[in-house]
Amino acid sequence: MISTVAVGSWPPPFGLRPRLRPFWRGERTEDDPAVRAALVAAARIAMDEMIACELDEIAGGEVFAPDFVHTVPPRLRGLEAMARRDIAAGQAGIGRYRIVGSITAPDGLGHAKAFRRERAIEPSLQRVAIPSPFTIALSFPDDPRLEQAMADLVAVVRAEVADVVAGGATEVQLDAPAESIACAHGRRPVAQLAEWIAGGFESVPSGVLRSVHFCLGDIARKPSTQVQNLRSLLPLLQALEGRVDRVLLECSYAGQWEERRLLADVPPSLRVVAGVGDVKAPPAPLDHYRAQLDALLAVLPEERLSVSASCGCGRMPHDEAITLNRNLVKAARLG
Repeated sequence: MISTVAVGSWPPPFGLRPRLRPFWRGERTEDDPAVRAALVAAARIAMDEMIACELDEIAGGEVFAPDFVHTVPPRLRGLEAMARRDIAAGQAGIGRYRIVGSITAPDGLGHAKAFRRERAIEPSLQRVAIPSPFTIALSFPDDPRLEQAMADLVAVVRAEVADVVAGGATEVQLDAPAESIACAHGRRPVAQLAEWIAGGFESVPSGVLRSVHFCLGDIARKPSTQVQNLRSLLPLLQALEGRVDRVLLECSYAGQWEERRLLADVPPSLRVVAGVGDVKAPPAPLDHYRAQLDALLAVLPEERLSVSASCGCGRMPHDEAITLNRNLVKAARLG
C-alpha cells in the first residue's frame, strides 16, 4: 500500500473565517484569547477533515497562515514595506518589501507556535512545514542587499526549525517554490540553492525527517511560471543527496507528468512523495489516480514512494479538497 501525505495547508473552515480575519490582517495577535480560540477551533476542524479522509500523514492545516509565505515578512525585522499584500489581487497583489537592516524574527515565524498549539489538541500530528529561506525572499527578489541577507534568512529558518523540533516534530518540511522556479529558469546556481536549503536543517538531530516540497507556486490557484517540467529540478535533488531525507514533488502539470521517468534518477537515499493530485483543478476520479499510481510504480519501488496533492489544499473549496484526498487515499489502497 502506498502511503498518502498532506502537504501542508487546508481550507480554513468557512464559518470561522470572520473570527480569523482580524488576525490574518495583523489587527490582533494569537495572544488574544478570542483569536487563540478561533485558531484552535479552525485547526481542530482542518485536522479532523484530514483524518476523516484517512490520510496516513496529516498536517496542521496552516489555518494561521492562509496566504502561505506572504504572512512571514510582516513578522520580520530589517524589512520595510513598499506595498502591502493585497490578497484580492492574486499574483498582482504580492507584497513588496526592501531590506533596511539585518533580518531577524525575534518572535519567530509563527509556525512553531502553531505547531505547539495544534499538537496540543491532536497528538498524532508529527510534521510541520516552514517556508524555505529563499522562498521567504519572494517579496523582495531584486533587492540589491539580498545576497548578503540570505545568511540572515537561513539563520531565521534554522531557528524556527529548531523550535518546532523542540516542540516534538519528527518531520520538518521546507516549502521551496522559489527554488523550483529558479531552477526552471536557470536563475540561480544549483549549489547555492542547495546550501540555503541545507542550512535551514543544520540544527536537526538524527531521527527527525528532513523534507523539502518543490512546486511552482500557488497564488489564487495559478502557477508562478509556465515552465513546467522535472528535468530542471533534478540537479538540485541530486545536490541534496545526504542533506535531506524526503522530497515532495509537484507532478500534476502535463510537462512534469510526461517526465515522470526522471524520478528514477532521484538519489536512492531520498524518499519521494509524488504530488499527482492537482490542487488547481477539480478533483479527478478514483480510476485516474489509480492509473497514475500504477505508472509511478513502474518507475519507483513502493517502499520509496508516497503520494499527495500537488501542493497544499488551502486555496481549494472545501468539498474539492476532501474529494481529491479521499480519491487519492482510495487509489493508494487499491494496490
